[in-house]
Amino acid sequence: MSDLDTAGEPEGARLERHASWAELFFDLVAVAGVGTLAHVLETELDAAALGLYAVLFLAFWLTWTTFMLYGNVAAGQTRVIRLLAGMFGLGVMAASVPRVAHEVLGAGHGEGHSTLPLTAFTIAYVVTRVYGGHSWSRGEILLDFPVVQYSLGLLPWIVSIWADDDWKVALWALGVVLDLLVILVLSGPQMLAGVRARVSERWRTTKDRDVRMPVIRGVSVDPEHLAERLGLFVIIVLGESVIQIVNAAADAHYGSGLLITGLAAFLLLASIFALSVVYGHAGLPHLRAGHIPTRAAIGLHCLVTGVIATVAVSLAAVIEHGSEPLDDPVRWLLCGAVATYFALGVVTGLLSEGPGLRPTLVWVVTGIVVPLLLGAFGGDRGGRNVVICLVLVMLAHLVFEHRRSPRPAG
Repeated sequence: MSDLDTAGEPEGARLERHASWAELFFDLVAVAGVGTLAHVLETELDAAALGLYAVLFLAFWLTWTTFMLYGNVAAGQTRVIRLLAGMFGLGVMAASVPRVAHEVLGAGHGEGHSTLPLTAFTIAYVVTRVYGGHSWSRGEILLDFPVVQYSLGLLPWIVSIWADDDWKVALWALGVVLDLLVILVLSGPQMLAGVRARVSERWRTTKDRDVRMPVIRGVSVDPEHLAERLGLFVIIVLGESVIQIVNAAADAHYGSGLLITGLAAFLLLASIFALSVVYGHAGLPHLRAGHIPTRAAIGLHCLVTGVIATVAVSLAAVIEHGSEPLDDPVRWLLCGAVATYFALGVVTGLLSEGPGLRPTLVWVVTGIVVPLLLGAFGGDRGGRNVVICLVLVMLAHLVFEHRRSPRPAG
């Protein structure tokens, strides 16, 4: 089954299954990952910082997805020790991020320069991905998202261990791009057919006819369990976003202005939660169960969570500045992230149900155009006012969604 739905199955054919305690504990490493990734954008916001952030986030997300899908398919046979090993590897990656950001974006080429953080992140990523990719039982090929068992994208990462400093991040980016290409062009059935053909050819050329030809079979995800895990990840990212806002407020000057700014930031995150989880599906806004392939849902989930994490970074900056106008990069980061979030919502809405011209225009004009206008012409407005305007956009969308879906899923 390739869609995030169980439509077409007789009632009771699939037992309802929820995330286990081990899976929930494993997901907590996402809090550490998102928290440390914020350090990348706390330096000067430019193309280099955004590029490094995207590469590190995708590496972290691909590794988490590998173990998440393993737990999904293995179900009751999931080995807790394997999840804990993956959690430790992700923890090493997360702990290396601030130092990686310093070496790449800061005064990395001055006194005290060291390649150790970059090497530590690389080794942790490669080892954890390889270990996670071998989690499936022998002879099983994951049909819905085969990139987690495909190691082509790891080759540039391995080469980067011995490459010059100026090439390391470029090789990381190449590895991530190769993984994304695999997601786009390699289907599970194609991978299954290729593996079966190679195994069959090897078996035909063997001289020992007493050896039985290995059985290669395709396995698919449990769509309901997958939707729950993706939604939980979005909630965890939002939780880390709240932590960043609280930490920023703890260091800010107390007063009514801080209270208003903090409330506006909280309402913005709460609105994202409502649109993504309450009125959405699998953590994606405007998505309806069973309308898009699993691979598309997982890919969109990556983009949505990355955007939410960047919203948190800019909101923390707003808390620090209060009513002062935001620097252009920070303002564009916040408004651009919100506009991108709504753009992804438009994509999921069109793919899942094709809502029609009027709802689509509402999503585009209010969700995309208004934040972009704030980014372009909101330079003289205080950061607090920008957030309040974005909250009003979010609340308008919530009212619109409530009228379209009077009975939300959660």
